[in-house]
Amino acid sequence: MIDNNSMVTSPFGVQKIGKDKSPVLPKEKDPSFNLRDRLNDALLSEKYNIEGYTTGSKEILDEQLYNVLIQNLNNLKQVQRHLFEEVFNLGEYQADMATPQQIADTVDVFTKYKVQLPYPQG
Repeated sequence: MIDNNSMVTSPFGVQKIGKDKSPVLPKEKDPSFNLRDRLNDALLSEKYNIEGYTTGSKEILDEQLYNVLIQNLNNLKQVQRHLFEEVFNLGEYQADMATPQQIADTVDVFTKYKVQLPYPQG
């Protein structure tokens, strides 16, 4: 599970949501294929697989095959989320903190986009 309450301070003094880099990761990026690289490679592969399954799920004619594909897609999403959490917990991903006003503004923007969608709002 991602702890979005953990904070780190960047080298420039900016507070961010995230964790310090894990000591199991190399301090410097080098040409070796290390744990960070393996996790990022697996994460990218799962994202690619999810896109393929998503496209396929829209174009399957057989209901039984569709159900198998959807189950596989859901499993892939869980694997992708687990990999993302692992990479986050190793300190690889950090995010800027948003103020309540920034969050409210973003919600407002995307709420207004809903009127542009081609299907009825409900």
